[in-house]
Amino acid sequence: MNTSDPITIRDVYPGFTGEQLQQAEATFRRYIAVMVRIYERVRAEEGPEAATRLAYSDLTLSGSCSTIHFERSKQNEDK
Repeated sequence: MNTSDPITIRDVYPGFTGEQLQQAEATFRRYIAVMVRIYERVRAEEGPEAATRLAYSDLTLSGSCSTIHFERSKQNEDK
């Protein structure tokens, strides 16, 4: 494959039938739509800097806590 050619769903899933390829492409398009909505929401609510950190997978600030306070969990529900 020439490196300038775009990668297709068929390239990723060469053994899929036509129907499976259509389903995979539809799923991929929905996934991309969700990612775009997340990016746009972060940008609108937190500003361009946060959106840039999101794009580079760097949303956590060093020294920040990743604990979710008041989180419900299955473990807590069993008690």
